[in-house]
Amino acid sequence: MIRIASLVLYLAMILAGWAFPILGIFLLAAMGIAVIAGRRKKWCSSYCPRGSFLDLVMSKLSPRKPIPRFLLSKRTWAAGLAVFSIVFAMQLRNAGLFGPWDGDSLSRLGLVFYRMCLVSSAIAIPLAFWKNHRSWCAVCPVGNLLRR
Repeated sequence: MIRIASLVLYLAMILAGWAFPILGIFLLAAMGIAVIAGRRKKWCSSYCPRGSFLDLVMSKLSPRKPIPRFLLSKRTWAAGLAVFSIVFAMQLRNAGLFGPWDGDSLSRLGLVFYRMCLVSSAIAIPLAFWKNHRSWCAVCPVGNLLRR
């Protein structure tokens, strides 16, 4: 049931996040609750909206080949984390979220999370078609940070 709800949240986020940026805040809240509740391992296997999408949808379309070794390396993960951190910080700055917040700040923060989700999905889906439906998870910044 959790996986289906997570899949629905993911699809809602991808399809309507630009119009309803508060969905990005829900995604952030779900991640925070899972971490605080000590469900770090459960995040990737059950709660992660993208992971649920990859398992429930993309696994049926993926060739299920072994994940390439270079995606499993610490260098690839570190490079991915660095790029995502820089892009995330730039988006926060461009959205004006490093300064004083106003009534529209939560909406702008939600859009930042929506864009991060959209871009990382644009990487995850081709990886799923190319090798394995969970190839993205090897370099996912969130999952790797939670496992450390």
